[in-house]
Amino acid sequence: MEIETYVILVPFVAFGHMMPFYELSLVLAKADIGVSYVSTPRNIQRLPQFPSELSSLVTFVLIPLPALDSNLLPEGAEATADVTANKIQHLKVPFDFLKQPFKQFVVEQSPDWIVTDIVYHWTVDATQECHVPAVIFSPFTAATKVFFESPEYLVSNGQKRVRT
Repeated sequence: MEIETYVILVPFVAFGHMMPFYELSLVLAKADIGVSYVSTPRNIQRLPQFPSELSSLVTFVLIPLPALDSNLLPEGAEATADVTANKIQHLKVPFDFLKQPFKQFVVEQSPDWIVTDIVYHWTVDATQECHVPAVIFSPFTAATKVFFESPEYLVSNGQKRVRT
């Protein structure tokens, strides 16, 4: 069977995000859409394997985090589950270095779409530089989004305002 549509999924590194992306990958594969699920090696090891009947349509893509000379994160930290709440923002530092390997992967794979979560700047850069359409998939309900971000913020010039 030839895959007509191929997408790359890039979830945020919290299991409340990675698991909905895993479920999305299953739904897409059942619709005969090819999927590459991109994350770090340790995060992918913690996810369930894809069912064998979907294994030809869905693949895990491991992009390792660079080792940084820093005491900001514990060794091997790749997900929010690996750090205390006050260190979660430090996960962004090594993830910023994934821009080049991710862009190279996009160039090699030529996907039809990139589906991203909390927008890493490097996913946006890759979609723009490689001319690949992007979609934001949020694991949150509409009610949660409205609670945290006003509708005006989401759809208009309200992006300049921040909810107190």
